[in-house]
Amino acid sequence: MLITKKFESSAVNTFKNGNPVNFVYGKNEFLYTRKNIKYLDLVCGSAVTILGHGNTKHKKIAREVINTGIFHTGTRLPNKYREQLYLKLNEILPNNLNCFHLANSGTEAVETALKAVQFATGKKGVISFTGGYHGRTIGALSVTYDKKLRNNFHTLTKNIFFPYPGTYKNKKEKYTLKECLSYAKNYISKNKKSLPPAAIIECVQAVSGIIIPPKIFIREIFKLFKKNKIYIIVDEIWNGMGRTGKFFSFQKFNVKPDIVCLGKALSSTLPLSAVAGPKKLLKSWPSGIHTSTFQGNPVACALSTSTINQIIQNNLLDRVKEIENILKDSLFTLNQAIFIKEIRVFGAQAGIEFINSKGNPNKEIVEKLVKKLLLKKIIVYAGGEKGNVLMLIPPIIIKYINLKKSLNIIIKEILI
Repeated sequence: MLITKKFESSAVNTFKNGNPVNFVYGKNEFLYTRKNIKYLDLVCGSAVTILGHGNTKHKKIAREVINTGIFHTGTRLPNKYREQLYLKLNEILPNNLNCFHLANSGTEAVETALKAVQFATGKKGVISFTGGYHGRTIGALSVTYDKKLRNNFHTLTKNIFFPYPGTYKNKKEKYTLKECLSYAKNYISKNKKSLPPAAIIECVQAVSGIIIPPKIFIREIFKLFKKNKIYIIVDEIWNGMGRTGKFFSFQKFNVKPDIVCLGKALSSTLPLSAVAGPKKLLKSWPSGIHTSTFQGNPVACALSTSTINQIIQNNLLDRVKEIENILKDSLFTLNQAIFIKEIRVFGAQAGIEFINSKGNPNKEIVEKLVKKLLLKKIIVYAGGEKGNVLMLIPPIIIKYINLKKSLNIIIKEILI
């Protein structure tokens, strides 16, 4: 711990909330310290470990790949594990998304999607949304809304932010559905000749606090963009791979994107991300124009295929519905608390938004709750646009009894 603190860049989040717990072992929904004290993980490493820790099948397939002695070949040489992943992605994605570009992180997937559209159209600019989070490399940061993240860097130009329902437009008020649709329609009507070639959207905004828009918003926005021949990039980096009860959140809204970005739970273990799109787009640019040394790592690819197989074979998408019901049944009992603005549950994730006596976002209470719950051996996150949302992101294999017990403790701590 002391060595990490001495040598690590201050931009890393390790010591953001003081000295973190050092875990040495993980099994299912629990992480264990050297003294074998277990903590319930309701964070999943920022929505990554969707199948929990120490997954038996993951360990078996990782050993199989490692035993080949081939940890890395680069992108010039194919491997069977990459091929297996392509077949599996082709199986679970819509027919129009039948070409894939692998990368190492969510932000790289966003960069890939943005560059692919730029190459195909020769145009600049992207439409994104208030509250949207897409990563921290320069291109992805350009379409991320948080000004605190963007202000110190020279991001891409000609990007436009459309309002997204449920995000803050000032200290207290949030954008309504009517305001968001009116703005989008008016902007496009007035700028027909100079529209950006693409738009990037999260069907449910995750980092901003599990912001769930009305279905009509997503459907109308898709209609508007498709009518005006704007590529629709859906960011499924957080919500993809079963988090919402479908493999992808856009399936919950019955819409069809042009491009999809995947990451985090794609492998549910090692760094891996992907862009899925039509062949006419992803086979239009020349070899080597956008590549990466480690993309398609055989171990990560094998683990991703294992993740998809386990979700299908164990009917885990159906299990998410039960987790969602448990979250709602427990957390909605807090709806009358005057210091809670809203409780949002979508699939296996929840956001509890806090306000103070003046109705302003209350970041401080969330920070205190995170620390208090850690003392109770429960790991949760602070999130949201204003840092005032308590985030619960359990693995979808969590035992229902353990989830219920933890929710009882969380509710008790909130009401103290």
